[in-house]
Amino acid sequence: MIKVTNIERFATHDGPGIRTTVFFKGCPLFCPWCANPETQSLTPELLYTKARCVGCRTCEKVCPTKAITFDEDRNFHYDSKRCIHCRACEKSCLVDAVEFQGNDRELDDIMKEVMKDKDYYDNSNGGGITISGGEPFVQMEGLLSILMESKARGLNTAVETTGSYPLKRLQLAEPYIDHFLYDFKHLNDEVLKRVTGGNGALVKENLGYLIKKNADKVNVRMPVIPGFNYEPELLRETLRYLKHMGVKNVNLLPYHTLGKVKYEKMGLDYQMSQKMMQEEDLEEFHQYALELHMESRIGA
Repeated sequence: MIKVTNIERFATHDGPGIRTTVFFKGCPLFCPWCANPETQSLTPELLYTKARCVGCRTCEKVCPTKAITFDEDRNFHYDSKRCIHCRACEKSCLVDAVEFQGNDRELDDIMKEVMKDKDYYDNSNGGGITISGGEPFVQMEGLLSILMESKARGLNTAVETTGSYPLKRLQLAEPYIDHFLYDFKHLNDEVLKRVTGGNGALVKENLGYLIKKNADKVNVRMPVIPGFNYEPELLRETLRYLKHMGVKNVNLLPYHTLGKVKYEKMGLDYQMSQKMMQEEDLEEFHQYALELHMESRIGA
């Protein structure tokens, strides 16, 4: 079984061509700007949409462990430690105000959905399947099974990854992956560890391995985050480092707040800036990458 939160068809920013993106559960990082916080844990996550709730309290009544309660002001409360993921609350909510993210899916079930758009992949300049998350390498057995089955069916494969895992895992999966969408968040290993939980040494080791194997299949993605790495000299130094490693392609990703709504639905505080960056904020660094003779673009 593979733990999945979503399967998105007709994705156009997760690799070349038209793709179907499968979002895996589980990630060793806890980036505070994460667009998919529901994928960080391997267990199902409850999301509550207050705007949909009509206050019937049926979810509270059917919960066998009292994980869901409402206070005297009709505010919803959820205790994840009590929850046994029976999903009685989700099934009983007629307005879909309560839902769980994270399902166990059979490989054949996933592939059946992916293969619905095979004709589009074949006619869209290298389209195919992308595995994202979360961090796909957390579910190593599931990742290998879906990659091997995809290649057996003639699909182009891509993986979006943080690079923060032992090299031996990468070595097992690399032969079945056509494109790597590789995050490189910070040059300083200590800052990366403190803010995100990522292992910078592993990120650099794995990236170096991939570049030596085939630099053309690696696209480095740099999320540019105010208060974390949005410093002119740091960004230039990072681009020089990547160039020295042999990286050919880099995407500069402007900070956005697309994950904010999910944080609210999960009852978490979103502590990052409320102001999104614009493409023009990164234009000078895009031009600098071009000066280094790297292929560069702003955005995914």
